[in-house]
Parts: sequence; structure tokens; C-alpha cells
Amino acid sequence: MLALVAGGGVFAQSNLESDPLDAAVSAAPAWQELADLMQAEAPQDVAAFYAGRDYQPLFMANDAELARGVIDALDQQRAHALPEWVERMQPLSRHVAAALDGQLTAEGELAFANAFVALGKSRLAGVVVPTRLSADMHVFPPEIEARDLLSDLAASADPIRHIVNLSPDHPDYAPLLELRADLEQVVANGGWGAADIPSGPSVGPGERDSRVPAIRARLAALGDIEEGRVTARAADPDAFDDTPLDAQPLPAGAETVSGSAQSSNLMDEATVAALKAFQIRHGLNDDGVVGPKTLAALNTTAGDRLQQVMVNLERIRWTNWDLEEKQIYVNLPDYRMFLREGGEELFTTRVVIGLPKHQTVEFSDTMTHMVVNPTWTVPRSIATEEILPALRRNPNYLNENNMTLIDDGTGVWTPPDTSLINWDNFSQSYFPWWVRQQPGPGNSLGNVKFMFPNQFAIYLHDTPSRSLFARDARAFSHGCVRVADPTGLAEMLLSPQASDPLAEFERHRATGRETTVNLNSRPAVHIDYRTVWIDDSGQVQYRDDIYGRDALVLDALQELGVRVGMAQG
Repeated sequence: MLALVAGGGVFAQSNLESDPLDAAVSAAPAWQELADLMQAEAPQDVAAFYAGRDYQPLFMANDAELARGVIDALDQQRAHALPEWVERMQPLSRHVAAALDGQLTAEGELAFANAFVALGKSRLAGVVVPTRLSADMHVFPPEIEARDLLSDLAASADPIRHIVNLSPDHPDYAPLLELRADLEQVVANGGWGAADIPSGPSVGPGERDSRVPAIRARLAALGDIEEGRVTARAADPDAFDDTPLDAQPLPAGAETVSGSAQSSNLMDEATVAALKAFQIRHGLNDDGVVGPKTLAALNTTAGDRLQQVMVNLERIRWTNWDLEEKQIYVNLPDYRMFLREGGEELFTTRVVIGLPKHQTVEFSDTMTHMVVNPTWTVPRSIATEEILPALRRNPNYLNENNMTLIDDGTGVWTPPDTSLINWDNFSQSYFPWWVRQQPGPGNSLGNVKFMFPNQFAIYLHDTPSRSLFARDARAFSHGCVRVADPTGLAEMLLSPQASDPLAEFERHRATGRETTVNLNSRPAVHIDYRTVWIDDSGQVQYRDDIYGRDALVLDALQELGVRVGMAQG
């Protein structure tokens, strides 16, 4: 049996099997050197971990096996789109060399403990602090305790594998690691084509355009057409279909691309089918038309996609949600919300989110209730910046929109007929009322709002403006989230507490009165910002960086030393 004994600041190996008495005598002071160093220099939680194991080395024992495992893991930081910490490597390597030469220093043990903790925290919680980038990124990565990291490693039946596999427990993480590696290879090989597809007028099914061969070539480079066949999957016919613009199956006879068609300038059925599948994977309406948004997506480089994947790996590391819990998940760049429970998708619908100048905040909360036939107390900014100018143009605006003025406490008298007010006497800085819209068909919140009280005054709600849900880019609100199928969501939320949840909702709605309905089963609400993920069929889904937040994260990663490469091809 090999033990480590202190002496002159160095742990030396001695064979204790030969004399049990010598072993007992040597055991008492064996870890004093490490104890002194830990108490003097180690972070408190690291020192507490070692105190709990009588200061027995973890990383430098057994020919520094775990120390070498840490070095190997640090070598893989680039694959995780994390800082490589090159400056750590040489000192750590010297400690390993000394250990293999029989010189197991206390300094080496502490160095590897600190390195492993830094490694674990970066892998499990990321390195960027979201709240420092934007007030609209109200996201808090999990707090990883050093003592927990070290204890889990020490208790592992296969500690080397434990170090290698250190990563978030999220179903997208490993696939995105593979995608990052694949894209890096694509970039190294020249990308998806030497030149962009030229701009020009929209081109759709059955039309001819000189750019069609280039469009077809890009679809082939992206894998949507391969060896004369459409390879991309159309939308799942059993998936939720909340608008007629959602994906449809490939048209009959569109499965093959003939050799002559490869060079044709005709948008034939097979090319259109591949284009539709491409549009679905990029969150675009699958109309088979190459318009500005589809052209921009086709021309996005492999290097840009690589950077996008790297940012989304970091975003996953910020996530510490229980994926099995009941939750409402809103992905802002996808313009869609989901109700999930037990990891299964129960309901989904399109949403409209905040304009770029009124960005919807990323945050998590808990939904507590819904309000049927809601009144709408207009935010002060909307009242003064939008309604006041409307009143100057049309003094009867309030009456026409079922709105009233509410005294804000200043005692200002309001005449019964607000059309008699001279609105030129008021301004953004002097508007002594709140504006409230009563329930009714024209109410901006529609028939119901879904509440998860928060500091941002954001909630989900119905809307009388239905046409916007048909668009592929749906950032039009002042920050709240408009829901395409609010009745369906209400029914799902009421199902745990009502035998006929739809009838229960309709009963409240039919009264015309504002009614609060508390939820017995309260789902978590996560408003997220993911621009790359892997869907249930294994397809990569890409979305636009609508608010520019991916760009902020990418810049922060670069400042922290992450190599993001050059966008090519």
C-alpha cells in the first residue's frame, strides 16, 4: 500500500505494507503539509472539503491520475466553446511531472483542486454573466459550489469519466457539441459555397430565375438535397398546427431532382420541397418562395452558424431548470410558446413578442392565475407617447375605444365627456391620469391574460389583432407576449381543476365581467432566447438574433478568451 507522507514541503511515497506499526506512526502527521497550505491559501469551501477527508490528496494520488484527467479536460475546453486557460497548463504539467518523479507537492494538489473547480464551474454554469450584458437578460446561471464539485468527484465510481463528462444535464448540449465540431470542419473546408446567392426579386414555385442553380447548390451544400433526392424532413403531420401557414408534407412527386434539373433555372417541385424544409428549419413560413428573409438565411455562412452554436452552448450552461416540471416555455427568437410537463409537449402556439425598441425580457417566474375579460390599464409610456397624440387628432378616441380616464391622485377634475378636453394642454411630462380600457371585443388584451406577477409587468395575453400571427417574424408588441390560441392555453391550464375546462373558461367569458381565476397547478414560466437547438426528429433549428443578444454574448466570450474563429463560406 502506498501512502503520502510530509517532509520538507514535499509528499514522498513510502511502502507501509511492510510494517503496520510504522504505518500507524506515520499516518498522524501524513497530511500536515497539505493541511497548512489549505488553511493558509485555499478558498474556504475547498479547504473545508479537504478537512472533511483528513487532508488526503485527491488529484495527486495514484500517480496523479486525476490530475492528468484535469489536464485532458482543460485541453477540451475549446470544444465546449470555453476559455482554454493556456496559462494554467504549464504549471499544472510541471506538477504532474514532479508527481510522476515521486515529488507530490501540496502546492500541486491545491493547484489542481482550484483548476478542477474552475473547470467545473465553467462547464456547468458558463463564464459570461448575462445581467452585465443587458438589463433585458435577467438570467442567473446556477451557483456551483466548489465543495459539491470536489465531493461528487471523490464519490464517483469512475472519476476520470466523471471529469470527461462534466457538462450540463440538458438534452441539447451534447448534440450542439457535435454540431460545433461539424461546423468547424465545414468552415475549415471552405464553407457552403464560394459566393453568396445574388439579391434580386422573389422567386417562387414554377418561376424561372438565373439564380435558381445557385439556390439549388446551396440547398445541396446544406444537405437538403443529396444525390438527386430531397433529404430534409418535412414537418411532422401530427405536430400542432395552429395556423394554415405551418409546415405541410412534401408534395407528391417532389422527391427526386433529376440531373437536368440540377442546372435548370426553373423552381421545380423538388427544389421547392427542399426549400420549404429549409424554411421550416429556420422558422420561416414554408411558402417555397425565396424572398429577402429566406435569401438571408440561405446566405448565412458556416462560420456565422458556428459562432451561433457557440453562443447557444453558453446559454444552455446558464439553464438550471427542472425539465420535468410543468412549465410554460417561450422562446423569443422562435416566436412560439410551449406548455410542457414531464418532459412532454402538451400544447404549443405562435406568439407575438416585443418590438426591438420594446424588447421582451428573458426571465423565469411562476404563473399563478388568469384574468378573464381583463381591463387594461395602459402603461404610462403608451398613454403619453401614443394615445395622447391620437387624442389631439381625434378627441373622441377614448370613447371610440371603450377607454376611461382614472385620476392619478392629483385631484384633477375630469369631465364626463372627455372629447371636450383640450388635449394640447397636456404633454408627456404632464398627463395627470391613467387610461383604462374596459373589457370588450376591442380590448387590447382580448378575452384573457395569463399572469405571473413580475417586476417587468410582462404577461401572456389574447389580442384582437390576429393577422400578425401569420407572419414569420412576429416582434410587434410593447413587451408582453400575445398568444395565438389563448382559449387552448386556458383550457390546458384549467384541466387539472375542472372536469370540463373549456366550458369553465367559456362560462367566465360569457359574463363579460373581469374575473380572476386562480390556478391550482401553477406552472413555471421561462422566457428564453435560443437561436439554435435540435428538434425531436434530430433536425437542427436556427433562428435569427432578433434583439442582437447573441452578438453581446459572442463579444463577451471573445473578451474572456474564447476562440470563435473567422466567419467563412
